[in-house]
Amino acid sequence: MSHAELRALQSFEITNQQRIKRIKIKNIREVLNRILPLLGMPYAKVSILFCDNKFIRKLNRKFFNESGVTDVISFPLKDATYPQYLGEVIICVEEAKKAAKLYGNTWQEELVFYLIHGILHLMGYNDIKNKQKIIMERKQEEILSKILKKHKKIVNNIGK
Repeated sequence: MSHAELRALQSFEITNQQRIKRIKIKNIREVLNRILPLLGMPYAKVSILFCDNKFIRKLNRKFFNESGVTDVISFPLKDATYPQYLGEVIICVEEAKKAAKLYGNTWQEELVFYLIHGILHLMGYNDIKNKQKIIMERKQEEILSKILKKHKKIVNNIGK
């Protein structure tokens, strides 16, 4: 299947409701077009929302009864009626910016890491129990490494 045919089968709803960083939605789409096939989900559909600390804190409180800020929240919504739709990933850009400084990455690399992390949650990966966390972390690093190795230019151009 050609790259153009693959793109036609994938569908992404991407919303940017934060003002911390400028994000190029086109480049997010390009990154997603590369992440999903690496995860064995070439036909997947997913919704992505970029937000700030205030918004993700409210979601964290409402859905998980947690009072603090988090970096990524995933809502798996796959069902028998529409199996291609994996669900929604909410990413906090403020947290990506903080984590980038902490880990010596760019905020764009952190954003891609969060995309991978959130999609893995949609696919059923879990990071609560230690054994599952190790498996998930290895998969995240494997996918991130491949993306950064082959598509660093796209990642760097996600935004300013």
